[in-house]
Amino acid sequence: MFVCERGQKYRGKPQGRPVGTNHLNSSVRTREYLTTAEIERLMAAARKSSRYGHRDATMILIGYRHGLRASELCDLQWSQVELATGRLHVRRAKNGSPSAHPMQGDEIHALRRLQREQGPSSHELDVEISLSRPGRAGDVA
Repeated sequence: MFVCERGQKYRGKPQGRPVGTNHLNSSVRTREYLTTAEIERLMAAARKSSRYGHRDATMILIGYRHGLRASELCDLQWSQVELATGRLHVRRAKNGSPSAHPMQGDEIHALRRLQREQGPSSHELDVEISLSRPGRAGDVA
């Protein structure tokens, strides 16, 4: 049990900002989103710094364009991607409504390349299988 600054009792772990900080996000940050140029730089850094750079850059692009949460992005499966029609079927987390999103050409191109490189798999961006390397403990067989 924790005691807050105002003397109120709290059960469990403290979450979010520390008690007593009353900063509004608008006073700390001028905006709450990334620009297209910032996303491009993030994708370029992902391509350079990782063994799975193309996969990581594709995840950043898809997540940015479609406003996906990390859990929604990691749970995407190839069955949700229609490359021929350019649609992405998204199952939303947190009681959101499922929807179909149109994809742009660069997204389709990146996903096609990813599908070729990844081979047959039910998961689109299967981190568990893609990151495993022979000889490491905990690898997927």
